[in-house]
Amino acid sequence: MSPRPFWLAAASILLITIALEIVFSHLAHTEFPWHRFPSFDFVYGLLGCAVIVLVSKWLGHAFLQRDENYYDEEEN
Repeated sequence: MSPRPFWLAAASILLITIALEIVFSHLAHTEFPWHRFPSFDFVYGLLGCAVIVLVSKWLGHAFLQRDENYYDEEEN
């Protein structure tokens, strides 16, 4: 199965979500000015997830992973 249907579905859902936010934006009672931008929460969540993944990968590479011969070096 090719990944093309997935990306088409994801793009369609994103566009529909943005369109609905624009159409129904007059019903929103926003507390902060940045919540008035269409799809702000989507972009904020996407960037937040990306930061969590990248920081986790960096922590894993910097502190948790060891070389393949890590245990062999202790025996010598």
